[in-house]
This record gives sequence, structure tokens and C-alpha cells, in this order.
Amino acid sequence: MIKTLSIRNYAIIDSLEIDFTKGFTTITGETGAGKSIMLGALNLLLGHRFESVNFKDQSLKCIVEGVFQVSDLNIQDFFMNYNLDYEENVIIRREFVFEGRSRSFVNDTPVKLEILKDLSLFLVDIHSQHENLLIHNANFHVNLLDSFSKHEFPEFKSILSDYSTNFHSLQKLRLDYEDYDRLLKNPDLNFDFNQEIVSQIDSLNLQLNEKEELELEYKKLNNVHNIKSILSEIIFIFENSETPIIGTLNTINSKLSGIQEYDVKILEIFNRLEANAVDMSDVLMDIHTVNHELNVDPARLEFIENRLNAINQLERKMNVFSFNELLDKTEIIRSKLEDFKNLCQKIDKIKTSIEVLEDKIETISNQLTVVRKKSAIILSDLIKKDLFNLGISHPSISFDFSTLIDFSPSGLDKVNLLFSANKGYDLKPILDIASGGEIARLMLCIKKHLFKVAKFSTIIFDEIDSGVSGDIGRKMGRILQEMSINGQVICITHLPQIASLGTMHYKILKEELNNKTLTKILQLTDNKRIEEVARMLSGDQVDEEAIANAKKMLDI
Repeated sequence: MIKTLSIRNYAIIDSLEIDFTKGFTTITGETGAGKSIMLGALNLLLGHRFESVNFKDQSLKCIVEGVFQVSDLNIQDFFMNYNLDYEENVIIRREFVFEGRSRSFVNDTPVKLEILKDLSLFLVDIHSQHENLLIHNANFHVNLLDSFSKHEFPEFKSILSDYSTNFHSLQKLRLDYEDYDRLLKNPDLNFDFNQEIVSQIDSLNLQLNEKEELELEYKKLNNVHNIKSILSEIIFIFENSETPIIGTLNTINSKLSGIQEYDVKILEIFNRLEANAVDMSDVLMDIHTVNHELNVDPARLEFIENRLNAINQLERKMNVFSFNELLDKTEIIRSKLEDFKNLCQKIDKIKTSIEVLEDKIETISNQLTVVRKKSAIILSDLIKKDLFNLGISHPSISFDFSTLIDFSPSGLDKVNLLFSANKGYDLKPILDIASGGEIARLMLCIKKHLFKVAKFSTIIFDEIDSGVSGDIGRKMGRILQEMSINGQVICITHLPQIASLGTMHYKILKEELNNKTLTKILQLTDNKRIEEVARMLSGDQVDEEAIANAKKMLDI
């Protein structure tokens, strides 16, 4: 519960501190006195964002601090998970400077807004007039039944948790499927084209550096006649010319052999020429062999020409500038094609997993629906009884179930709250038939039963009595009193019939000081409380009759 709320330099509040107690607290005050400002400050502690227009004095800090008793909430794990110091009295503080900087603290430890928002779920539920619009939201109807079901049927929490786990798994699988499917349709891959290229290359069985070797062989075969002609000329020079090379070398060696013994250098020359003569003979023999083996093979020439044309065509298709680059790029494409095949396998596997998981989730969804429908019957009866006590003589209420076309975070149920306040009229959606006063009463009844099962310990109603008469307001006040048995209930009200029922009563008022308007809050007791209730009954002119009526309301 809230124990203390402290506000400094916020809107028209210079400095304000209010202490709260258990039970039912009412807050009153004239319109514009600052009741909404107090709620705005409290919302800051719950993680809402600050608007710079709310600085009273831009040269000073704006500080909002609250003390919350959490000893009965069993939220030690929350503090452990966020590495925060746990105390039975949790202090939340937010500080703002006009330049835009802000800091948030939980028990003097700096925290992010997200942590405050998560923590607020355990602390306070603020119900304002605009929150009545929630009743038109289908998600609100489902969440209402779920909160009630967790209390009425303990097994429901486990079913809902099981559904949530599997639903998130399904969402992840569906996202994976979309990602892989997008890759599969990637135009950069062009599977058919690249598959054809790889097939052509595989059929050619190309080898590294093969093109260079083929080009050399092609040149040779294409110039066989020219090569043989030149080789024949060389053989003639070696053997049959007027001064054949081999014969001349032999003559020279024969002459040197007669004088080699006279000079070492001549001996060296003789030996060298003798070796050269042997080499020349070997060269001549090799030339004869090449010349003999060199023949025109039209079939081989055609084969090489066709193979080179195929390679050149592939290079153009692949937009590469060398044969080895063609082979490298082919391997890259081959790898992508393999990934493509694996991708297809992954997609098929994911698709199967999705189908299995969808069947499982549908089964769990049906279990959720069964429990929700049971809860809907129980809750409808409870709310009808409360509405009857609030002056609606023939209330009819029902939760209409339909099935969504796809799984939602809460299942396959679409729930619509149907209502009729008058006998003989068909049940219709709230938006179509309910007045503001009827919605206010309906929301109060709903909140009553939520508060019994909720994990938060404080509920604040901001003008829940809007649009209702004093008699109905009194009955609503009785419900608020009943609710306060389960926790702290705070109600900002314009009706004396509700204000007089509070265990504690505060009045917010404006005061002129040094030509400035300030907001202050007073705890009302005894005569002051009688005067405030009388003012609410009669307006600014408080007479004896109003005083008497106020005392009667306060049981004084």
C-alpha cells in the first residue's frame, strides 16, 4: 500500500506531503484544486514520462517520492532479479531538471523507467474516467476472465503459462520460416540459371589451368604444316647442307684431337666441342622425332576448338575475365546452391514443426476456452448481483465467445461483454447501449472482483461516481468500503455520499500566497470533515440543515 507521497515543485504544488493508511481513504476538493495533479505525480512514480510544462519553478528540481509497504506482496524475487535492495517499505523517487535530465531510484538505487513500470504492477491500479473506455476493448474482456480464472481455477495459471510458452515458440518458428522463405525467393541467387551453369561446368569436367594448355595445343595443331616445314629445314641444315653442322663439328674435333696434347686450353676446347657434338646429335634426333610424330588431327582440333568455345561462353555468362576466376566463382555458386538445398530442407522441417506446434496450441487453447467459459458464468452472476445493488433493477450480462482466425497471445478466444440494463431488451455490446453512469457502475463491479484476485495492493478511483446520483453514489461507496477489506482503496470524489464513508478523509485546496496559487492538502477530522461534507451537500453556502445532513452521513 501507499504510505507516503511527497511532491516538490510540480505544477502548482510548491511542497506537499500526504500520509495514507489502510482501508478506505476519500479525497475531495473543488474542481481545479489539484486532485489530478496529485494523481499525475503518483503516475510518475509508476513509470510515466514527465512533461516539462509541469515545472513550477524551472530553476529548481522537481522531486516526487513515495513510500510503499510491500511486506504482504511476496515480491522479493522481483528485487533479486533486478539486483535491488529489498525492504518492507520501498522508497521510489524521481528527480527532474528543466534541461530535460531525470533520474529514478528504488531504495536509492538508480533504475530505468521499465523497471518502475514492472514494479508498478505490484503496487497500484489507478482507475480514472477515461479507463472506462477499456471496457470496449476485447483484450480487456479476455484479461478480465483470465485474472478471475487464475483465482477460481488454480490449474488455469499453468495452462495459460503453457500456452504462452508454446505461442512464443510458434511466433519464433513463423518468423524463421518467413526469413528463410525470403532468402529462398532472393533474386540474387537465381537458382535455375546457376544450376544450369554448374551443370554445364560439371559436364565439361574442367581442370585447373586447362584453358591455357588447350590454347597452346590449339595453336600447335593449327600450325602443323608451318612447324613441319621449319623442322625439315633445320634437319637439312644439320645433315645435308654444304656445311652440315654435325659433319663440320666432327671435322673440327678431328683436327683438334691431333694437337690437344700440346696445350691444356686446347684440350678443354676439344672436350667441350666433343660434348657439344653429342648434344647436337641428340637435338637432331629429337627434331626427327617431333617432326615424325607431328601430324594434323582434324578431330582433335575440332574437339579443342569446341571446348575453348564452351569455356569462353561460360566466362561471358559468368562475367569473369579468366579461366581460373571462372572455376573460383563456380565453387562459390556451388556452395550457394548447396545452401539453397539445405534451406529448402530447413523450411520443410520448420513447416512440419509449425504444424505440430499449431495442433498442440489449439489443444491448449481449447482448454483455456473451457475454463474461461466457466469463469464467465460465475463472474457474470457476481456482477449482476452487484449491479442490482447499485440500482440497476434488471441487469443482464454475458460474455460472448467467438473464435479468432489465428492464435493470439491469449489464445483463440475473442470475448465480447454483452449487457442490458433493462428488462425485456436483448443483450448488446456495451458500446451500443450503456450510458456513462451505467459504465461507471459496471466498471466498479468489475474492479471489485479484480481487486479480490489481483496482485496489486492499492486501487485508486478517480471520480468513479461521475454520472451517478447521490443515492447510487452511496451504494457505490459501500462497495468501495467492502473492497478496502482486501487492500488499500483511495477514491477521489465529488459526492458527499462517498466522501463520508472513508476511514480517512483528505481535502485538496488552493491557497493564494505572495500572489501565487499553491495547492495544499489537509486531513479532515471532526468539525472540519463535517464542514467539507456539508459544503459538498449544499455548495458554498453551508447552513445548519447541511451541517445536520453531513453529521447524519458521517454517523456523528
